[in-house]
Amino acid sequence: MSRAIGETMQTMASRARLFRKIMVSLAIGTLAYVITNLLAETADEPQLIGLTLSVFIGGATLVIQVLVDFERRLVGVEDSHESHAEHMEDLVKAGFAKINEATELFSLVEASALHTDVVLELVRHSTQIKASAPRLVLAFAQAEIGRTSQFVKELSEGSNVSYDGEDRDWMLALARNVQSSIDATSLSTVDAGGRGWIDEGLWHSDLGQRYLEVQRQAIENGVRIRRAFIIDQSELATDPGFLEICRVQREVGIEVRILDSSAMPGLRRTSLFDFILFDDVVSYEVTPATLAAGSVRRAIVNTRIELRPERVRDRIQRFKDLWALAHEPE
Repeated sequence: MSRAIGETMQTMASRARLFRKIMVSLAIGTLAYVITNLLAETADEPQLIGLTLSVFIGGATLVIQVLVDFERRLVGVEDSHESHAEHMEDLVKAGFAKINEATELFSLVEASALHTDVVLELVRHSTQIKASAPRLVLAFAQAEIGRTSQFVKELSEGSNVSYDGEDRDWMLALARNVQSSIDATSLSTVDAGGRGWIDEGLWHSDLGQRYLEVQRQAIENGVRIRRAFIIDQSELATDPGFLEICRVQREVGIEVRILDSSAMPGLRRTSLFDFILFDDVVSYEVTPATLAAGSVRRAIVNTRIELRPERVRDRIQRFKDLWALAHEPE
């Protein structure tokens, strides 16, 4: 509708310009006729000469106006064509830049050690989130993609990755993908009220049960798993709850040993902390908080994945020393 109205107005404007040119030509022709009559009074046929000159001058005026208007239009067309050509050139350059960027990214994905289909699947699924989705959903998806991107970036840098609080996914994912071995320490202490040992809270939790099941599957795939329970009181070695946990883990196929930290040298005893070695290349470590009154298990302040080779080697040697000092449950 608006396009038709615009075309109609453009046609009317063109007709008006043509009418104006004709009127100007007639006016100039009439003026020329009058002037030539005044100047040619001595001629034999003054009226014929005046009429001829006026027609010539009027026609020339009309032609000149048309030429001037044509030149103006031609200049406008050239400017428009040049602007359009520049715009198309910018579009083509931007298009090729995007193509080059996409090609470069795809080449990097192809050359990556990660499975290409997994990376492409993330991109494909990301594009399926509609713009009409609730703003909260869009913001949440954006935050998760950003978090995943930052996580992969930190892994690629080969130092360490930290997470505030207790992690559920990293430990399970590492256990599911481990190839050869899992060596873990487990600090098991009696709380201040003597109501039981703290580490029991993990193995009776949903996370502990899932972790134990994943370890069972890993053992079926040929993975060797060793766990050193480090206790702070010798009587804990005969605690029924503690021995039950050891029995369950041994039945799954985990090699279990117990180490009484009170029998260790003071320096080693004060530097104890929980860590899990996966394939001797990744150390999964947690930092516990101070035990709150009435709590069964310490809260986790920080979870860290350590990738630096020198730190991992330190954990490997540390576990060897602890394992050598430990003994099997009686």
